[in-house]
Amino acid sequence: MGSVWLAVIYIGGWILSMRVFGYFWKNRKLAINDAEPWFGEHVSRNQYIALLQQTEPEATDTQLTAALLRRAMEDVNRVLAMREDKQVLANLVKQGTVGDDIWAQFTIAEKEIEAEIMAVIEEANTFKEGWGQTILQTASEMVQHERTKKLQKELAARKEEETRKQAFKEESKAVKDKKKETVTPAKAEPEKVVA
Repeated sequence: MGSVWLAVIYIGGWILSMRVFGYFWKNRKLAINDAEPWFGEHVSRNQYIALLQQTEPEATDTQLTAALLRRAMEDVNRVLAMREDKQVLANLVKQGTVGDDIWAQFTIAEKEIEAEIMAVIEEANTFKEGWGQTILQTASEMVQHERTKKLQKELAARKEEETRKQAFKEESKAVKDKKKETVTPAKAEPEKVVA
């Protein structure tokens, strides 16, 4: 009789543990599907689509190609950011610091960016045959140029700040030296003792 109860408790424990596992697994899957996108809204893509749909006045080819190029630049920025994030994220997943759900979210974002790049290439080919082959390279060069300009501005601002700090230090040192000269009285020469 005791072995029957033991079997019932054993089977009941397995059923209970499987239901608990199923509950948490289902919630995890829902959390992955409801997760925030890896990147925010794709503003340049939305602007390009808005220009395509604009009827009064109709967008010119120059405006559309510029918007498409800006869209490609945003895609290049996203690809570069994902390359930087991928190695770090892989190490964090290996260490167990970050869950698999974030890795799944990252892979979904990778697939989305691949689809976006293919869409940009197709759109570029509609403007000029073969432009799809070079639009990403052009966008990459433009991104690099923007980063270089930004870095030059930051370096110039730092240099200006350092110059200001150096001038302030020299000015404050000059003021201190001037105060010392006015505060300290001139020393009298010691009298000579004649013996």
